[in-house]
Amino acid sequence: MYIFLIGPGGVGKSTTGKILADLVGYDFIDLDQEFCNQIEIIGRFIDNKGYEKYCYENSKLFLNILKKTNTKTVFALSSGFLVHEGLDELISKHKQTLQENGISILLLPSESIEESCNIVVARQLKRGFGLKEDREKEKFLNRYLAYLKLGDIKIFSRENPEIIAKEMKNKLFQSSQKI
Repeated sequence: MYIFLIGPGGVGKSTTGKILADLVGYDFIDLDQEFCNQIEIIGRFIDNKGYEKYCYENSKLFLNILKKTNTKTVFALSSGFLVHEGLDELISKHKQTLQENGISILLLPSESIEESCNIVVARQLKRGFGLKEDREKEKFLNRYLAYLKLGDIKIFSRENPEIIAKEMKNKLFQSSQKI
């Protein structure tokens, strides 16, 4: 069974995903890193070809990786993977693929939209991608309610990554879909 980590950028999907994979004896794949390694740096790709083209290329890459990957894999999915604005057909395909192939875990720092927004935007701005604060706030706020509807398991935490990974592991073992 695959484990899919979902949520906005800056919530710790990559960091906690690696730790979780070690805890449960799974492989780990960061979809953003795979896109950069196999296709192009994401920001450059979007600048050259547009966000919609990126979404479709990212989807194609994910499906190709999924076909070739051990089912005992933790995936850190791209922030917009399940919340692409205006790409409902693609979102439906992604949701169905995740549902048919494993269990998804939503990561957010808080159940409060304001608190989550402040934390996520601050983390995103520190990453050095040249992001703009106003645009990141707008993107987060536009997607927050969509994120809340996602995830077989929901984790709301600002704890350190090791504690969050242990919480994910515990909730996975308590779920109806045992790993």
